[in-house]
Amino acid sequence: VMFNEDDIAKIPENKLHILRRRIGTVFQDFKLLLNRTVFENVALSLEVLKKSEAEIEKEVSEALEKVGILEKADYFPAQLSGGEVQRTAIARAIVSKPEVLLADEPTGDLDPKTAEQVVELLEAINKDGTTVLMATHNATIVNKFKKRVVHLKKGKIEKDQKEGKYEPD
Repeated sequence: VMFNEDDIAKIPENKLHILRRRIGTVFQDFKLLLNRTVFENVALSLEVLKKSEAEIEKEVSEALEKVGILEKADYFPAQLSGGEVQRTAIARAIVSKPEVLLADEPTGDLDPKTAEQVVELLEAINKDGTTVLMATHNATIVNKFKKRVVHLKKGKIEKDQKEGKYEPD
């Protein structure tokens, strides 16, 4: 797998952290810390990067505004709806302005309307310049947005369509 000009299999172990900083990840099960607020969950990666408090305040607020939940900054994950939890996970993934966003089944446990809103949010992030790779089994979502579809089967590319249509087996 190539990331820009780099073969990621050849990146030394002690340099992988640099690559990881250029990639945002939205996990299927969110991976939010339940004892931290929305703001604190999103701020965590910036704290690891040793950003100043002023930078963290600004960048977290911008990310929460972008995903539409700035007013929920002081809430804990247990106080949020499924869509708000997913938006928090997306904000956490984009707060450090990654080049690539990997989203693993980001609509998996959401109702159809919320799922569509989340995909529209991912599409907006893509339009802002971030490459978005989304793994999903949801043919309705894939077909509605008419994006490139790469169909994998047992780890191998089975189909690669520029403006594909997902047709499950």
